[in-house]
Amino acid sequence: MSEALRPKPVAVFAAQAFLLALLLGWWPTPRELFPPLLRAQAAPLLDAGIAGTLTLRPSDPKVEGVDTLMEATDSGARAPRWRAELSLLSLGWWPYAVLAALVLATPMRAGRHAVALAAGFVWIEAYVLLRLYAEAGFADYEAKMGPGGALAGPVHALLRSGAEILEANVVLVAVVLIAWVVLARPARALDASALRRAVPARPR
Repeated sequence: MSEALRPKPVAVFAAQAFLLALLLGWWPTPRELFPPLLRAQAAPLLDAGIAGTLTLRPSDPKVEGVDTLMEATDSGARAPRWRAELSLLSLGWWPYAVLAALVLATPMRAGRHAVALAAGFVWIEAYVLLRLYAEAGFADYEAKMGPGGALAGPVHALLRSGAEILEANVVLVAVVLIAWVVLARPARALDASALRRAVPARPR
């Protein structure tokens, strides 16, 4: 086995992954390109399942923590039926930056790194699309039901539960970690012997 592919100590891996995540997450060019790229890809897919016209457009840059407005508008209407304020940087770019950092910090050959990074991008993009679709479906159902009408019924409960589950940070963490384990197979690439020695053994 070559030197580059020897198991990497977990402490070194963690430090490298942390620094890489910060560098990738704040890298200006891909950070600025990600929201418009995702808006262009997501709008046609989401519009097919929502009544009227669904649009994803940039938000006012003065609004902190929001980069995208998702709106559904009925034919001939001047005002949107509903509107949702989103941050595609938080939903997609930062999760991908963390996943890419984990992949890059894991010892692999260059070809596998490239494949894992590409597959990871598709995985995160699919999660974001699912998250947006749940948000749009929930908002659309509430708009159709009218005031008070959305408070009852199994469909509303199902849509609300799905949207809330996908919003949970623990789900997003699981999405990133599952992708890393599947794509990078860190069990053999990382050396956890020092960590095991640091944990006191249980008395028999």
